[in-house]
Amino acid sequence: MFKKFIQLVAFLFPSPINLWIHKLSGAKIGNYVNIHPGVLIFANTIEIGDSAKIKFGTMINVKNFKLGKKSFIGFFTLAKGESDLIINDACMIGPKNMLNCSKDITIGFYSGVGPGCYLYTHGSGMPVTEGYRATFAPIHIKEKVWVNMRSTIGPGVTIEEGSIVMPGTVLLESIKAKRMVVGDPAKLNNIPFFIKGINPVSIEKLATEMISNYCNYSNEFHGTSWEIKNDSLEIIYRKKKYKISVNAPGDIVFLAEKGLRSDGMYFNLADLSTDDSRNPVKLELESFLRLYYGCIFL
Repeated sequence: MFKKFIQLVAFLFPSPINLWIHKLSGAKIGNYVNIHPGVLIFANTIEIGDSAKIKFGTMINVKNFKLGKKSFIGFFTLAKGESDLIINDACMIGPKNMLNCSKDITIGFYSGVGPGCYLYTHGSGMPVTEGYRATFAPIHIKEKVWVNMRSTIGPGVTIEEGSIVMPGTVLLESIKAKRMVVGDPAKLNNIPFFIKGINPVSIEKLATEMISNYCNYSNEFHGTSWEIKNDSLEIIYRKKKYKISVNAPGDIVFLAEKGLRSDGMYFNLADLSTDDSRNPVKLELESFLRLYYGCIFL
């Protein structure tokens, strides 16, 4: 009871105060976590990874709760039930989702659930004495799955790696890896979905495009006057110059080959790795890459 009281008190405060209060109740919370005020988390165990974020109006009342590194829960999401909610690294849960955790819900690495989705681990609430089914079963969304907006996932559904659930889909049966499903019911439209890998040369071209688009984005929406010079973006932040380049010397470097690292700040587009820097220029660029290109760097 005392633990729930402490968790309730945290509801009233912004970060970092609410983080400190949750830690008093035994929560394991990483670095640079941001929990908005007005977020209620009731759970026996709470584990939140580095740089995770939970936005205003979210209510979580489950047995055990885990939110992975650089994962995100949007505004006004409700998760409630007697079982666990496990969200792994680099995941995104959009705003206004409803997650019924009568049984476990597990969301795998780098997966996302768009706005306004319903994940239900139990079926009909009608009397079984009259022939209705009372189905209770977990939901498992595996690695790199995207569930688009306004979709419904039913009890016992497993979505295998790399699959996409299109907007407005009602999914009541499990689907295999790398499939695209759409419709109500979705089993009528179970289409193979093939992803073509990108080679280092193509990644390097993509990196150049990213820098150019970031320059145009900032100039249009933030009133900057940035310019691309010699395939590098040069910017000024608080009277300090920064150079953003691709496979070339710079303050922030885009790399295009798996396993490559830089001594300074970098983004490796081939394996989605990055350094530990918290430089505000780098964080702003990283936010742009996540929003416009779906890249989450770990």
